[in-house]
Amino acid sequence: MRILPQLRHSWGSVREEALCSIITGSTVKVQVQFAENNFVTLVYRSLALLKKGSPKEVSLATQAIALFAITLGPGGHTHEIYKDSLPPLSQALESGSESSKISSILDCLAIVTFVGAKDFEETEKSMQIIWKLIQPVALNVNARKHSPAILAAAISAWSFILTTVDGWRLNYKYCRGAISYLSDLIEYDDDSVRIAALEALALIFESGCFNSFSTEAKCSSSCLIHEGNTSTNGYSPIQEMKDNILHRVRRLSLKDEVDKDHMSDWLKVFEDGCCPKTLVMNWQNMLKSFAWYQLLQIKFMKRILGSGFNKHIQENEFLRELFEIVTPKREDVSGYGCQLYELDSKEVIAEYYEPELRKNNKSSIQRMFMSPNSFYNKAMTQLLNKRRMLSQKRRNGHYVVDDEC
Repeated sequence: MRILPQLRHSWGSVREEALCSIITGSTVKVQVQFAENNFVTLVYRSLALLKKGSPKEVSLATQAIALFAITLGPGGHTHEIYKDSLPPLSQALESGSESSKISSILDCLAIVTFVGAKDFEETEKSMQIIWKLIQPVALNVNARKHSPAILAAAISAWSFILTTVDGWRLNYKYCRGAISYLSDLIEYDDDSVRIAALEALALIFESGCFNSFSTEAKCSSSCLIHEGNTSTNGYSPIQEMKDNILHRVRRLSLKDEVDKDHMSDWLKVFEDGCCPKTLVMNWQNMLKSFAWYQLLQIKFMKRILGSGFNKHIQENEFLRELFEIVTPKREDVSGYGCQLYELDSKEVIAEYYEPELRKNNKSSIQRMFMSPNSFYNKAMTQLLNKRRMLSQKRRNGHYVVDDEC
């Protein structure tokens, strides 16, 4: 393809145009063959722009790398992209790049790690690189206070990678420090940072980290008791962390400038100890329940792919497997807990948030699915209304594409 040589052109405008063309092509169409044949050239030339390119070129180059990784899916090619990209991306973040570049670099690092890292050690490397940006070491001469937008982007990228990690594998000391710092950010004076911190903490709750930490804390307590140092109040560090988070969320919910309904949802998360799940409905009236970590994955992927999310969710094998999208079968179209089936419409999903149901809770199931005012019936009503609206517009010669979840 003649567009790739243009990435070496001496004029920045020509390089930008070439990158835009590659990004558009990779967004509107899942070009697996093109990505397989050209990923080495694209990654090499895109990474070269990290040092000499303008902020716009860096943003476009890192976006192109991320799109190629998503298109290729896990395997040898994306692992090669991860290994080649990690050092220059890390260096760009650590060297104090311009704020306009950092957000796109974070997104790229998160995607190539999510898709290309082959084990926990590689995943942890990327998480530590991003965490240094979130909480800079005081003695680091390059450490500086970033804008709320960059801080929120860094936390979101860190959380996105964390969705791939088993909570039992996380280091107690490292993650306890992360929880403490994220707890402080709950009362940050910027809404995007607060939400990113709350999302990360909810993910840590869901991942089983606290169960792992409780085990380690008990072991530590046993050692202290054997050494003659006993706790007088029996108040564990884990419970202290949980109470601290809940206290901050409650205090934040009382402030006038916050969304009361939104904060009420967060209070339920941290009071009940269970994260919300989302029932996703497609045009075939099928429902699937997504866990919190999956919602964060969808949110991040949708932001990276933009208008191409619908196309990729239908044709990209990696995303179809990731979100368990399968071809519908007649015998599978009834019952609770069914799968998210292949989407045959431009409109992908509608979301409804509810706390996780406890086992054998028949009254909750009846309230959520069978009562006239249940969110299931409301979802069905909304879906039918949208269908009527689209049918009317088609009859009038119009067609609407809804890109919102």
